[in-house]
Amino acid sequence: MSANTVARRVENIAENISSQLFDKNGHVEWFSLALDESTDVSDTAQVLLYIRGVDKSYEVHEELLDMYSIHGTTTGRDIFKGVEMAINQKNLRWKNLKCITTDGGKNMSGKDKGVVALVSKAVENDGGSKPYIVSFINSLCAENVWICLKF
Repeated sequence: MSANTVARRVENIAENISSQLFDKNGHVEWFSLALDESTDVSDTAQVLLYIRGVDKSYEVHEELLDMYSIHGTTTGRDIFKGVEMAINQKNLRWKNLKCITTDGGKNMSGKDKGVVALVSKAVENDGGSKPYIVSFINSLCAENVWICLKF
């Protein structure tokens, strides 16, 4: 097979898998997001966005929702644009977001311009209540402190 044929088939498979995930995630009643951003050796930020959703029959679905690159700055607004695009492409409603988990970095947790603040505003603008926020670095630290306090 030629390289073009292989590339075309890989693209077709990716589109098929993606459309199946869209169908599954489009039917969730409530969902939570986990996102992480890291910069690779070429100074390009890679953002991973995971979704965990519950449908009407209380079946839990957990998938990689999106992965995208950011060239240049990685402000909260830059990262939020990618999250917003993924939410819109998957036909999810902001008001159904119940929790967001990040690494606790300044661009994620900034009071006014961080991703969490921008997501919270989007949820409230869509008629939802402010999502529960988890900073997993802080959670790990708190867990270690609790272990230390036991001894």
